[in-house]
Amino acid sequence: MGSSSLSEDYRLCLERELRRGRAGVCGDPSLRAVLWHILVEDFDLHGALQDDALALLTDGLWGRADLAPALRGLARAFELLELAAVHLYLLPWRKEFTTIKTFSGGYVHVLKGALSEDLLIQSFQKMGYVRRDAHRLMVAALPPARQLVQVALGCFALRLECEILGEVLAQLGTSVLPAEELLQARRASVDVASCVAWLQQRLTREEEQPPLPRRGSPTGCQARLDLYRDVQEDDGSDEASLYGGPSSGPDSPASELACRPRFWEQSARLWGAGGGPWEPAEASSPTSGASEEEEPQPEAFSFLSLRRELLSRPGDLAPPHAPRSPEQASPPPIPEPPGYQMHTCLAPGALPALCCDTCRQLHAAHCATLPSCHPSHSLRTLRGNSQRRLWLQRAQVDALLYDSPAAGP
Repeated sequence: MGSSSLSEDYRLCLERELRRGRAGVCGDPSLRAVLWHILVEDFDLHGALQDDALALLTDGLWGRADLAPALRGLARAFELLELAAVHLYLLPWRKEFTTIKTFSGGYVHVLKGALSEDLLIQSFQKMGYVRRDAHRLMVAALPPARQLVQVALGCFALRLECEILGEVLAQLGTSVLPAEELLQARRASVDVASCVAWLQQRLTREEEQPPLPRRGSPTGCQARLDLYRDVQEDDGSDEASLYGGPSSGPDSPASELACRPRFWEQSARLWGAGGGPWEPAEASSPTSGASEEEEPQPEAFSFLSLRRELLSRPGDLAPPHAPRSPEQASPPPIPEPPGYQMHTCLAPGALPALCCDTCRQLHAAHCATLPSCHPSHSLRTLRGNSQRRLWLQRAQVDALLYDSPAAGP
């Protein structure tokens, strides 16, 4: 089945759903099954349906430490792009669909959480949108109906591809691997089983490290996609809307919390001097539903900050004072949480590749216990040998601080 035949079947599916009173993304199970089967056997069909399909997939997955949540967020972004194209095709007279507000909840949380700004603008340009100002994209001239159907079909196929890749990772048993390895395996395979086998051989043969993520993972905005209602008129739920106002209700997390960048993006002074001394993270009481799931992030570490920390402990370095009376005795200090430790998967002197902030352990790239850390634990990728050596030294210093008798509370 060629791309033109698929496009015609997809168009008929949309119009059939419209006659039933539904103007939304394709939900036909038979067309979905046919396209799934074709894509599994022929990955290059994406290029025939959409010229920048591989660029969109690569941009959404490249540098992610954990590909499973990245694929879920990317599928949601493709669904929203598909919906925008379908609305212009089926309901071109609806004026609310001719303006995309780039500060809306759907654009900020769903689209920008998964794809870069340049590729998003490029995708909307295929639908006829142009940037009107810093906050709006507007339809300058409606493209031909065939072009809108082709854009929507391409996004539908990419959405199915995210599910296929998710099935590969599920059978592989791990989602912590480089995105380029996963995409290369998909292009070289003719079915899911051969893709899984290719990846298993590759991961066994080579100990390659995942690259550093360039931005945070897609946010946890899992509300249904609604492009009709204005969020400000909503009942307070988080709506993924492209056409309404900001997605913020009385029970919604603050935007700076929901879209908080990863640890390595919060400061350009990572591992440098100038930050506060590192202290073990302390749990804080959550202020919203979103903050309950986030693990506290440790401050940047350096040996200068370690020296300041040691100097800040008078009981460790200062000479002993005369004993005080029981009335003057200070309360016993609160025990500090343990520092970071090297997992048993690391040979003595081996550099770690991943750090689990929940277990507070350093791991090798393909440690057998990593699947147990997903999806609730907070994993980070360590970039380059210099950063890995610093983390190794940090674990060694933590062992001295917390394991030696002189460093105990």
